[in-house]
Amino acid sequence: MNNNLLKSTASGVLWTGISQFISQAFQFIVLIILARILYPEEFGIVGMAAIFTGFVSRFNELGLSAAIIQRKNIDEMHLSTSFWTSLGTGVVLCILTIIVSPYIADYFQEELVRPILIVSSANFIVGSFTVIPRTIFTKNLDFKKLAIVEICATFISGLISILLAVNGYGVWSLVLGGLSISFISVFLFWKMSTWRPSSKFSIQHFKELFSFGGHFMGSSVLNYVDSNVDYLVVGRMIGASALGYYTLAYNLITFPLYKISTIITRVTFPAFSIIQNDNQTLRTAYLKVVRYISMITFPMLAGMFVVAPEFILVVYGSKWTPMILTLQILCLAGALKSVGTTVGTILLSKGRPDIQFKWNIFTVIVLTIAVLLGVKYGIEGVAAMVTISAVLLFSIIQRITNKLIDLGMYNYFKAIYPAITGSISLIIAVSIYKKIIMIYGLSNSEILISSIIIGIIVYVVFMWIFFNNLLKEMILIISGMRR
Repeated sequence: MNNNLLKSTASGVLWTGISQFISQAFQFIVLIILARILYPEEFGIVGMAAIFTGFVSRFNELGLSAAIIQRKNIDEMHLSTSFWTSLGTGVVLCILTIIVSPYIADYFQEELVRPILIVSSANFIVGSFTVIPRTIFTKNLDFKKLAIVEICATFISGLISILLAVNGYGVWSLVLGGLSISFISVFLFWKMSTWRPSSKFSIQHFKELFSFGGHFMGSSVLNYVDSNVDYLVVGRMIGASALGYYTLAYNLITFPLYKISTIITRVTFPAFSIIQNDNQTLRTAYLKVVRYISMITFPMLAGMFVVAPEFILVVYGSKWTPMILTLQILCLAGALKSVGTTVGTILLSKGRPDIQFKWNIFTVIVLTIAVLLGVKYGIEGVAAMVTISAVLLFSIIQRITNKLIDLGMYNYFKAIYPAITGSISLIIAVSIYKKIIMIYGLSNSEILISSIIIGIIVYVVFMWIFFNNLLKEMILIISGMRR
């Protein structure tokens, strides 16, 4: 990896990190406020509609943006063809959503799902205008502009949601707040981008991109299905309130922790695509990515596991207590997902979206069976089966991915071993601390704050004693990115 690429990648990680940190922190605050105002069933109803719109959105640009990023030689015809394809697809998906909305509402036995889907369908058309500008910025590693758009859109939409919720708009505060992100993003992307589409369209250029993008789209669709089959089953078989509890629990273990992985993978996909034929460099870079992600996400999820009861009561209130055990069970799945997202960057950068596509077919089948088995025991049973499946599936796909870059599982686990041992130490220390202070009758807020402090101290001290070189390396990297 040459010096210019290293600088661009470091800059990309920094700007993506800034964007994700500010955006996720603000969204987290907005979510807390909305959870205090709204009810679990309102989150559940919006979640029902979001299952379908999220699925349909995977078809919105047919995987062409990923093909543009992965492909070394791109001309203006590729870009314009992709733009018109995305726009046309968006119109079709909007109409399709409106047509099937009554049937989706009937499936969930919730009439309010229908108007939510009709309004939300506008996202497919509006969002298609952001596809190519976003892709160009990503391919050129211009993450500063992406960060500006994301921060502004998140901030404004969050304020809109809160304002609507305070004024009694209920579920529509979530729906319209989400829709506003698309409109704000379109305005900012087109303001900042110098690219404009021509009126030309080329079937040949479409075929060149879709040969890669088709597999990527298929993988994306299947990945969405296996990531949301639990929502689909919970919403249909247990109800809106249960889905509200489960959705918030799942979001907590993937948001913002899952986003930390996104910070890295968004940058590493275009960077890895550049060095796709150099396995040695790719292998070294990949292990560093996995190591640093695990060193951040593992202890955070370990901390969430041990302080979940106090966290839910203090932050969200007593009406959300039924989700505590579900949240704790999902923490292990969250840890695996945080490092498992890196698999896609290797498969795509090596030009093997076909493997990802076939794998996702398999995972859809496995997870569907697992969730159907677990749902009879409520959302805790679903969470347990999702976690068990995550452990088994992770061990298989990681071996397949490692073979593409000649990486042994021993070296992979060696990369995440520091985070694993440090997180276990954190859980043990905080659990012991909580048992000791029970006799003092502290409030939940006091237990939560003091436990977080103890956990941070234990983890940092553990890493400093046993893995001092890794901490120094991370400090050097952060210092380098700042420069």
